[in-house]
Amino acid sequence: MGTKDFNALDLFICRWRSRIVRRHIRPAATVLDFGCGHQAMILRALQPDIKSGIGLDYDATPGRLAPNLEIRQFHFKDRFEFPDACFDHVTILAVLEHIPLDLVDTLFREFSRILTKGGRILITTPTPAAKPVLEFLAFNLKIISAPEIADHKHYYSEADLRALADRHGLEFTVYDKFLFGFNCFAALTKSTAASPASPG
Repeated sequence: MGTKDFNALDLFICRWRSRIVRRHIRPAATVLDFGCGHQAMILRALQPDIKSGIGLDYDATPGRLAPNLEIRQFHFKDRFEFPDACFDHVTILAVLEHIPLDLVDTLFREFSRILTKGGRILITTPTPAAKPVLEFLAFNLKIISAPEIADHKHYYSEADLRALADRHGLEFTVYDKFLFGFNCFAALTKSTAASPASPG
């Protein structure tokens, strides 16, 4: 959820996303926000209610936002430097569409490894229906960030996300569309009986 170049429309969408995701965060949870953005907005919103939160982003300024919130500058290659089963939630909000397709399975294998049993990956991403709309708003009307939209690698359908969950032994527990069907929210849950996923 990068926020360096947000305009009013971007900020409105970001806050809508955050409201949806916050309803699925357990009290006193440990949270990793992957792609937290410059301002780490979801972690700031969650701060009073969670045990701890870490935000990762290649473009973020490292620092401690609160006693229980830390931001780290990090560019994912193949592994996180976190122990197994150390986060209750992983959030990846408006980020999945930017991940190169050849890295997606590696990333989700690591998400599964660092999640506690019963933990959830919480995802928001544009649906395929959003592609022509976002491109028109970005490239023709120029009211949202053109570089952000140009960087989209894939628009994920429900079937895409279900397949991603299946490949990593995760339960596909929630799927909802919002923003008139142009965005979706999905929750992928690590089975309480699961051991860390093996490479697919």
